[in-house]
Amino acid sequence: MPASEIKSGDATEPPSSSDPLPTTGEATSGSPPTNTDAKPPAAGMTPFRAAWPWVLCVIGLDYLSTLAYQPSIAFGAAGKLAPLVTVLIACVTLGFALPVYCYIAGRSPHGGGSTALLERVISGWFGKLLLLVVLAFGAVDLVFTRTFSAATAAEHLTFNPHPGWQQSLDAATIQGEALRRELPDWAKARSEGLWHRQTVVSLVILVLSTVAGLVFFRGYTRNFVRLAVLTVLFYLAMTLVVVGSGAAYLVEHPQLVEQWWKDVWAGNWKPGVEAKPSGDWGALLGACIPLLPALCLGLSGFELTLMAMPLVRGKKGDDPEKPRGVIRNTRLLLALAAVTMSAYLLTSTLVTTILIPPAAQVNGQAKYRSLAYLAHGGGLPDGQPSTAMNPTFGLAFGTAYDVATVAILALAGLSFALTLATWIPPYLNRLGMEFSWSVKLGLLAYLFLGLKFALITYYGADVDAHRAAYLTAVLALFAFAALAATVDVYQRRTARNLAKAFRVPPLFLLALATFTACAISVAWMRPVGAVVAGAFVALVVAMSVVSRAWRSTESRFESFEFADKVSEHEWARLTAADLPILFPLRPGSHDLRAREIEVRTRHRIPGTLPVIFVLAEIADPSDFNQRPLIRIAREDGRVVVHITRCCSIAHAIAAAALDLAKTGGVPEVHFGWSVENPVTANLHFVLFGIGNVPWMVYTLIRRADVPEDRKPPVVVA
Repeated sequence: MPASEIKSGDATEPPSSSDPLPTTGEATSGSPPTNTDAKPPAAGMTPFRAAWPWVLCVIGLDYLSTLAYQPSIAFGAAGKLAPLVTVLIACVTLGFALPVYCYIAGRSPHGGGSTALLERVISGWFGKLLLLVVLAFGAVDLVFTRTFSAATAAEHLTFNPHPGWQQSLDAATIQGEALRRELPDWAKARSEGLWHRQTVVSLVILVLSTVAGLVFFRGYTRNFVRLAVLTVLFYLAMTLVVVGSGAAYLVEHPQLVEQWWKDVWAGNWKPGVEAKPSGDWGALLGACIPLLPALCLGLSGFELTLMAMPLVRGKKGDDPEKPRGVIRNTRLLLALAAVTMSAYLLTSTLVTTILIPPAAQVNGQAKYRSLAYLAHGGGLPDGQPSTAMNPTFGLAFGTAYDVATVAILALAGLSFALTLATWIPPYLNRLGMEFSWSVKLGLLAYLFLGLKFALITYYGADVDAHRAAYLTAVLALFAFAALAATVDVYQRRTARNLAKAFRVPPLFLLALATFTACAISVAWMRPVGAVVAGAFVALVVAMSVVSRAWRSTESRFESFEFADKVSEHEWARLTAADLPILFPLRPGSHDLRAREIEVRTRHRIPGTLPVIFVLAEIADPSDFNQRPLIRIAREDGRVVVHITRCCSIAHAIAAAALDLAKTGGVPEVHFGWSVENPVTANLHFVLFGIGNVPWMVYTLIRRADVPEDRKPPVVVA
């Protein structure tokens, strides 16, 4: 048909609907608001919910297990200043960490934690890269939580003074070394120094806890929660006996406290270090602040709390999108955990610093096990055994305390490992950065398991190396949590048009500065954690390029949403109608009448066939899956389907064509020729979601899991 014979309204519109279509500007006000609390896939699904006190025990496995080694670490880093630095740790916990994570709990109540909030507030490729860094430090945290817990549990076992146990360890060490010497020369050379008692016991603990996790636990089950409750209550009760006995002894012997305080003011903080008298409180505070980063392991546990939020039982009638009962109970859980841990840390550090001789703390029986040292009846500075504090202390009580400590440390590492399968792999897969088959096989979890054994073998008895990496990861996660909270508050306050001076919350900014400075300080002194995290980021970035390119022909489509009821009704009508022609438009202004004439002329479309224009607009191309928003309007007398919130133009058009072909007539999708360079077009498609559209629409439709007779043909002319 010649172009001159086509009239303006000649069969260019589909049959009218009982609901009139809005014009170009009418549907915008009906668009739904942006979802500020989307449920993150990383949160996973839990088989049941528990009351918050029982969830507190699950969190306590990681949080409260810090008491097994924190007092010793505090003395090793700060000497007799340890109790004062621990006061700063308590202030940071209650003043910075608790408000930040209480805020995040309200903004991300489905278990995503700071990761989900950070993903929501910082978009684009920069946001994805930042998210990779967070996941990298999360992976380091997961790995070294497990290895450090195993290493410190091994310290409690290898230094248990039971004669029969020590004889068994000596015999096993001698026999193992003899077997190692019978290995081939190449294996003997490579295993030199590996048969160390600390290393072997750590590996055995790691193997046993891994087997227990694989056999008995499938995520946070009821049995796991029950075991966590029993372990935490037993450990806390025994720790309370040790710490309470020490505190009572100090009350009865105030001269010990007075001598400690004199040493603090005189500058006699650590053995072998030159005394530096403190002139005033300012000088004393100045001496304590630089020691703060080394003691920040006492903060560990907040991120795990938010990951376990789906386990917390709320109240009846909770809104699934905003479960106020879950949020309230989680905040209560966070507050009680922070107060309990701060109280235990302060008292245990004070008791062990004053009552354990410095030589035993630094390189003796009390290193990494100071509370167990007292429980076993170790010597006090006044020459008395710790049985003077409590006559029940001794070999039997101390061994029972070692068993409780090893149990909570092993379960602490396992509880963190359980979050791996519901945190890192789903995020990577959803972002297109990991293959679906690897998630189904749990390949990443097995790789991390192998990495744990490799790190235990490599670092062996160097517990400080595990601690440094663990500490770096903990502080980095706190810094990113403070960043997410700060950016989220800033964006929300900006929307309310507040003055710039009030947009940034000072408390969150101070928390961000504190955690960032501490993380940098630890990474500078012991860079192992930053190196492992950097290697993880480099590996994931390299794999993500391959994965996103390989998975580019997946549907990447979840569902359509509609801007208003009119659009939803019209889309349903179009789905059932005989609609043969879809013509995508590039974003920008268009003379639809002229465009229709051009389309019908070049594609030889008769006037009796209606043409529906499709205008797809890109949103965040760094997203992998998409849930596009459809708005249908009449422009210049012609129907235009606006599709927004797309991360890929080709995927949005293919999804629309396949959806329209479900029940009614199968539409044709018509394109014009593109002059793009093929290489540039493919790169633009992978990175920006806008290149090579006709070919990708054809490929996506061909690969769709629908009958062949329901696959829309693609025409390029």
